[in-house]
Amino acid sequence: MSFTDPSKTSAPDKVKQVFEATRQIESLKYELIRSERINGTFVENHLSIKMHRRPYKIYMKELMPNTGMEVLYPHPLDEKKALVNPNGFPWVNLKLDPKGELMKKDQHHTILEGGYDYVVSVMEYLFYKHKDGIDDLLNDHGTSQLNGQTCEIISMVNPNFGYHSHTVKKGESISSIALKNRLSEYMILEKNPSLGPFSQIEAGDILNLPTDYAAKMVLFIDQDRQIPLKLEVYDELGLFEKYEFRNVEIDPVLTDDEFSDGYTAYSF
Repeated sequence: MSFTDPSKTSAPDKVKQVFEATRQIESLKYELIRSERINGTFVENHLSIKMHRRPYKIYMKELMPNTGMEVLYPHPLDEKKALVNPNGFPWVNLKLDPKGELMKKDQHHTILEGGYDYVVSVMEYLFYKHKDGIDDLLNDHGTSQLNGQTCEIISMVNPNFGYHSHTVKKGESISSIALKNRLSEYMILEKNPSLGPFSQIEAGDILNLPTDYAAKMVLFIDQDRQIPLKLEVYDELGLFEKYEFRNVEIDPVLTDDEFSDGYTAYSF
């Protein structure tokens, strides 16, 4: 087996290794420390997650601050919904739209964006969008220890980040615009305060859109497995969101029962 000295690998190649390594993953178990800027204040959650990539299945249990809250997607009786045990009022399990108001409240992303696929798709989109100047945008900061693991630290600084006017086309929605351009839906809403989370937009409306997902991203890469262990995302105001992946198990054997509400370790 050949071994490439990380010190001799360019920053773009290190990032490409992350793209390739995460593409091979079929299942994951991990803890997620999530910190997101919501209305100017950071909201932090500590979550325990297990997921299967194809078909997409995910179980999430919140460890703090809403200790014991559980989410299972898809719902055992409705593949378009999620099963939620709020572990509190109203004291019954709920069947909710994963893109609906209750499940998107006070967070940047939905239960549909678990694992690495969404995070890596954003990075990959930016990487190839700016590929002609990628050597100048990426910075290699060497290695550091994170929770006992050696990480390569790569930052991407985007001097072209800003905002521009977008005229809504027929059939577009906030979600479709964000997905097409790999933008944060939450950031779009934040920069268009006249819109609520579920406002309807119409052709001809003018939106203030970010040019890219981030002004800066800092990626901590597990040196042994080439997977992200932490990602920091910045806009023009500073830190926008931060995700730390702990105790990551790649391709654990997950049974069908573990994505069932009847699994004995769950409290649905």
